[in-house]
Amino acid sequence: MTFEEKLRKCPANEIWQEYCGFLDLTLPEYMNIQKRLLMEQIELMSHCELGKRFFRQGVPTSVEEFRAKVPLTKFEDYADVLLPQKEEMLPEKPVLWLHTTWEGGDFPSKRAPYTESMLETYKTNILGAMLLATSRGRNHFCVRPGMRVLYSLAPLPYATGMFPDLISSEINLRFMPSVREARKMSFGQQMRDGYKLAIKHDMNLFFGMSSVLYGATKSLDTLVQKSGGKVQLKDLLSMNPKMLWRLMAARYREKRDGVSVKPKDLFRLQGFVCVGTDTALYKNELEEAWGIRPLEIAGGTEPSCMGTETWSKDGLVLFPDACFYEFIPEMELYKEMSEPGYTPKTYLMDELVAGQKYELVITVLKGGAFLRYRVGDVYRCLRLRNASDKIELPQFEYVDRIPTVIDIAGFTRITQREIERVIALSRLPIETWFAIKEYDETGRSFLNLYVELDPEDTQSAALSRQLLRDHLALYFRSYDGDYSDLKRLLNVDPLKVTILKSGVVAQYEKENGCRIPRVGTSKESVLEILRIQKESVLEGGVFCVTE
Repeated sequence: MTFEEKLRKCPANEIWQEYCGFLDLTLPEYMNIQKRLLMEQIELMSHCELGKRFFRQGVPTSVEEFRAKVPLTKFEDYADVLLPQKEEMLPEKPVLWLHTTWEGGDFPSKRAPYTESMLETYKTNILGAMLLATSRGRNHFCVRPGMRVLYSLAPLPYATGMFPDLISSEINLRFMPSVREARKMSFGQQMRDGYKLAIKHDMNLFFGMSSVLYGATKSLDTLVQKSGGKVQLKDLLSMNPKMLWRLMAARYREKRDGVSVKPKDLFRLQGFVCVGTDTALYKNELEEAWGIRPLEIAGGTEPSCMGTETWSKDGLVLFPDACFYEFIPEMELYKEMSEPGYTPKTYLMDELVAGQKYELVITVLKGGAFLRYRVGDVYRCLRLRNASDKIELPQFEYVDRIPTVIDIAGFTRITQREIERVIALSRLPIETWFAIKEYDETGRSFLNLYVELDPEDTQSAALSRQLLRDHLALYFRSYDGDYSDLKRLLNVDPLKVTILKSGVVAQYEKENGCRIPRVGTSKESVLEILRIQKESVLEGGVFCVTE
């Protein structure tokens, strides 16, 4: 039976058990599933050329042997096979290839193969997330066929583009705008057209990237003004009477009380699903605007749909059948950064410590291509169990990319290599630099590039700053066609350049006996550098610290 047929014919508890039953697992049961599926994946990999590349010390016969003998990997280890899509070297024939940005690579994107079994797992897990998004507790959900969905996810070949295609075979949902139309539009146009349709016909579910949804929420007032202001009679007649009443009532309250119309004044969402690396920054404001807290899901191109929050919407649980998970503690990451050639230790799900941050390492199951793969994402283990919800599994929150990668609103990822290219392109006399992800007063992220210029250069700091900003913006646009829409939707500038006095960084490094990382500098180090900057003067172009 399809998911839609199950909704009509099966009891709620049976549907819940099939799609959300993993939440009832004990941790030992969860680990047994993980280890069994890993051994099945090892068997598949042992028969293909890609697997033999990583099994040079022999095919592992246990989980312990797998972790001891198979090295940690990055996309560079797969590029010669996956970029040209050499299917004959893979463990199973893929039915779909997805793309995403490859930060720091020689090519603009990474590619990941999806087998039929992987897609089936993805579909089951995303349906489970949909149930949880509309849930108030175990065995409760309010998903039904024909629900109207405001859709704002990137199309194929990006991972989020799989959602409508896979769902269409299981349940009929009315996407606004239609998937066919949305795939011809930018994010900004998707949101404008989707809102117009929603204001006319109502909506029940909302799927989208958190940063885009936040910007679109802020722009709703403009659309409401247009919808409730000077409109033609035919437009009013085409509106759902219920929506027309809500719109007029909201406009009346706006004029009477002097408060802006919010989405929750117009819509009564049953489910609200967010994806994206900056989701935590937007969730509270999105909840206030829409009257329902978003449910966050975790995933990406390589791991697919990897985890979901539960009905409490206060922590991610990782699906046991999408990937085999390992975790690198934060201290191991910093040790690796300071000791070239050091191999960080990993821990399994049943070895974690609550409150600690970890880089995620995955082995994609069901015929996937990636073994002990470093995705580049850092998660915090919030708790080892949730007593109030009777969940015996660890729950997580997404923190950020690893320190050497700067992620802006889930759209663009910047590494040292890209910034070096921008600086070379600018041809500015830059002596030294470092970059850090910072946040404005509203909590929105941006990239701040700190630079020292040659003290003998006569070009003004303002002009140098503008040149760097222009080249950085050019980089963003070259890697993401929707960058301009993102900037307009969020109404923030994600780029900033700060000019430092010549010698400030050298003075900091001398005082602290360490080098400043180009990318991944700690906030504490930046504050100390700015203190030195504030207390310093330039005498004849030479840096000195005031008494």
